[in-house]
Amino acid sequence: MQKIAYHLDKNIKLPLYEQLYQKIRLAIHQQELRIGDRLPSKRKLCQYLHISQNTVENAYAQLIAEGYIESQARRGFYVCYQAELAFPKSPIPQQNRHQNLPLNNKQIDFNPNRIDTRHFPFQQWKKCGQILYQISQQDLLNLNDPQGDLALRQQIVHYLSASRGINCQAEHIIIGAGFEYCIQHLILLFNRLYPQPSFNYAMEDYGYPKVEKILTLYQKNMIKLPLNQQHQLDLTFLAKQQINIAYITPSNLYPFGEIIPISQRQTLLEWANKQSDRFIIEDDYDSEFRYKGKPIPALKSLDQHNKVIYLGSFSKLLMPSLRVTFMVLPPQLLAFYQQYCACFHCPISRFEQQRLATFIQEGYFEKHIHRMRKIYRKKMEFLCQLLAPYKKHIRYYGENSGFHLLIELLNESRSMDELLFLTKQKNIIIYPVYYKKRKLFSLGFGHLSDKSLIEGINHLLKILIKE
Repeated sequence: MQKIAYHLDKNIKLPLYEQLYQKIRLAIHQQELRIGDRLPSKRKLCQYLHISQNTVENAYAQLIAEGYIESQARRGFYVCYQAELAFPKSPIPQQNRHQNLPLNNKQIDFNPNRIDTRHFPFQQWKKCGQILYQISQQDLLNLNDPQGDLALRQQIVHYLSASRGINCQAEHIIIGAGFEYCIQHLILLFNRLYPQPSFNYAMEDYGYPKVEKILTLYQKNMIKLPLNQQHQLDLTFLAKQQINIAYITPSNLYPFGEIIPISQRQTLLEWANKQSDRFIIEDDYDSEFRYKGKPIPALKSLDQHNKVIYLGSFSKLLMPSLRVTFMVLPPQLLAFYQQYCACFHCPISRFEQQRLATFIQEGYFEKHIHRMRKIYRKKMEFLCQLLAPYKKHIRYYGENSGFHLLIELLNESRSMDELLFLTKQKNIIIYPVYYKKRKLFSLGFGHLSDKSLIEGINHLLKILIKE
């Protein structure tokens, strides 16, 4: 009985049977109780610990259910779990206490890819998970459609129609884990449909770096699309090149944050429609976060000939860690995708897909977007106010949308490497943009508080501006 001499605390919320179960399980894992050891009878243990027999029965029943002990007829209860044969539970490594210091204490990181996590509706997100487990969801234990859970795809259809002006059906949507997943599948699809060596891809000169890396990895012919003097896509250049797939961001051209106007959008669609093997991949990142006027309708919404492949993501809208992206395939590509790519099952857990579908259906997603648009707009306006006194020395671009400003230093003779070294010495991290020898850098603000912005801008401009 000395091995079961546990103290159970009746003053805490954890039930006594749960306390007893945890203590016996821990003793087995620590090999204080070994395989073959006999446990005391329920009657003896309840007398020894001064607890009810029901408490002991519940604890033993849980241990039996999990395979730690077994009941042998007319003999009693015996440990049947050999701890040394199990995988040991390694302690979770503790992060370096200085690795993620609060931004307003040690380091100001103007990362353009960070979001504001302080206003995320965790309670509503948790509630949607609880709703999911309260109803019968046995089917969720099985694999589903390779394109993703139908419930989520249906909610995305409603969202795209209301917010982006896109009319599509759930069968046209493929759920993926990150844009990289979608791009790789498109490359595999086009490899099958158009295997000729002259099949060329194009992307903006300063487009998404990961897409460029993936195209390079697959050894695809890639052409960079330059910007004109108005920081718009040079469509004359596009027309002169032998290009089949154009990957573009029409609602937020990087790095200057320009929007492709309606006239140029029509020109793009006309270009794609001239050949059957031409398509446009529309990356619609940051499209929801416009701070002047309504969000611009997607290029896909103008597509009358099914030449646009639409890419969307919940990373900036909700959280990057969710890793849920989606693409809308034109009907003429969908059949081939289902034929050649159906062997790839959706990599996102069905439970998380269902939780997200519930989050959208219950209206929490729409409320969150409206709230965050106001928060980010105020941050953008505040950042512009902080920069206003320095307009003789700097110029900024992209203040109408997104989570960052593009800052240009005027009449600056120091090299970008020197500027980066000086800012890093003051624990300020900025992100350079190398464009035609101009001194440009991206200043992200989505995750920063007003206090951090004030502190960061004051220190940054003291370094960058020489009076």
